[in-house]
Amino acid sequence: MDNSRPDPDITVLLAGWREGDTQAREALMQQVYVNVRAIAARSLRAMPAATLNATDLAHEALLRLLGSDIGWADRHHFFSVAAQATRQVLIDAARKRLANKRGGQVPHVALDEAGQIASPENDERLLHVDAALGGLAVANPRRAQMIEMAYFGGLNRAEIAAALAVSETTVDRDLRLARAWLKTALAP
Repeated sequence: MDNSRPDPDITVLLAGWREGDTQAREALMQQVYVNVRAIAARSLRAMPAATLNATDLAHEALLRLLGSDIGWADRHHFFSVAAQATRQVLIDAARKRLANKRGGQVPHVALDEAGQIASPENDERLLHVDAALGGLAVANPRRAQMIEMAYFGGLNRAEIAAALAVSETTVDRDLRLARAWLKTALAP
């Protein structure tokens, strides 16, 4: 999937669906599934210990995308929502596995470990990263979105720049600042 160039099909199909074209809706769903599956696969490649597979993650994320009343505006909105859905599926799976466990102190976790912690023994750390990312979203929504796209959406800096319509230099700077902010938030 090459997100560095505009994908007019998503935007055109979204417009057709909004106008009541059922064929546009079906074509959009097929394209969305392909994109969500690719996002899930890239996200899981960064998480070798994950307990979900890419198909399960994509199906669950797609169900969330389609199960809500999302008025997707364009491809940028699509990639943002898909990354959020993927993140939420991973977080919910961690919460579910921890539901029967007793609480305790939340362990320290470095941001660099975030992509490798989706496993039953590391669920608490994943939830800690999620809470810190929520704090970043309050402080700086765009930077939080970039972290989400990079770590949970599996997008590279060029793809993030294209999706957010900013320069790669801006992505580099914002990711660097976001990582520093999260490092502080994740410190013990």
